[in-house]
Amino acid sequence: MKLFFLKEHSLYKIFKTIEKVPNGRTIHIYIDPEHSFFDNEWRGKEIKELLQKKDLNAMFVTKTEKSKYFFSTLGLNVLHQEKHKIIKYLRLAYDFFFNIKKFHLQVYTKKNYVFYAVFGFEVLFVLVILSLLYSLILPSTRVNILPTSQVESVIYNFRYYPFTDVEDQKDSRYLGLPYYT
Repeated sequence: MKLFFLKEHSLYKIFKTIEKVPNGRTIHIYIDPEHSFFDNEWRGKEIKELLQKKDLNAMFVTKTEKSKYFFSTLGLNVLHQEKHKIIKYLRLAYDFFFNIKKFHLQVYTKKNYVFYAVFGFEVLFVLVILSLLYSLILPSTRVNILPTSQVESVIYNFRYYPFTDVEDQKDSRYLGLPYYT
């Protein structure tokens, strides 16, 4: 028999449901990790006494380390169902792209290597955005002059004229060089 208790269920409902189970049965109990049941250790002791009184073989199925630790310190049977790492990372990537608020809450509360990687990525992303804005605000021009790979000879048509003959060269379309003797 499996019993599921959500975050919204009261402590009264948890205890009354367990009391209704026939004596000597084997049950699996799932309690939401965010339930107020985990706030106080005496609630766990009460449920342990109830299970012993009714002679129930109970297995508490957990998904978080906090709830696993809670039940194991009380000496109750625990079946820990940890998610595969690939699924955890896929869920983390999904939250990053589609539910960023939940992603930040998960990452910043853990303070592990993922936190530092995300924090570094966010700082790098902000710096890239700032550099793009800086490049858009301050215009700049870059002129590259590249020499050709082959040499071409250039020939000019020079005309030599006596340096005393200045008037004649003003109307000429040729390049003129005065010569001295």
